[in-house]
Amino acid sequence: MDKRQLNNRLRLWRAREGLTLEEVSDLTGYSSAMLSRCERGERVFSPLARVNVARSLGVRVADLFEVEPAEVEDA
Repeated sequence: MDKRQLNNRLRLWRAREGLTLEEVSDLTGYSSAMLSRCERGERVFSPLARVNVARSLGVRVADLFEVEPAEVEDA
């Protein structure tokens, strides 16, 4: 999953839960400014931050690390 996909998912999951950035900040301990920058793609979440945010939003952690299957070329 590229950075843009992750950012879009995070914003969608937060909206689905009806949470503001401030509320997610309270749940995670990350500043709302940092969360906003991550959602806009100006900053990248560390793997640990992804886990913390996922848990706060009730999202499976695996969904934050999901990648597209690689295409296999014929030999």
